[in-house]
Amino acid sequence: MKVYAQFYHNSTGYINGSCPPEFSKENIKPIPMCGSNGVFILDGRNNLSTMVMDSTNRELKLGNNIRGFKIIRAERFTDKGQILYSSF
Repeated sequence: MKVYAQFYHNSTGYINGSCPPEFSKENIKPIPMCGSNGVFILDGRNNLSTMVMDSTNRELKLGNNIRGFKIIRAERFTDKGQILYSSF
C-alpha cells in the first residue's frame, strides 16, 4: 500500500476543439503535474496531519506554481486510490 501526495498546477486554459488553439481564463483548472516533481511518496506509518505537513513543506520547496495537492492511498500510482486529504 502506497501513500503519496499528487501535486497540481494550472492548465493553460486551452479551449477544447479549437483550431487554431485558443485559450481563455475561464478554462484554467488544476491538473496533475507530470514528472518526478508531481508525486511525493509519504511514509504511511505517519498520521494524516504529519503527512499534510510533509506535503506542504515539499510544496514550498518546489516553488510557487503549485495550486494544491491530494494525499492518496493506493496499491500503485495507476490505481484511483482513496483520497485522504485535498488542499485546494
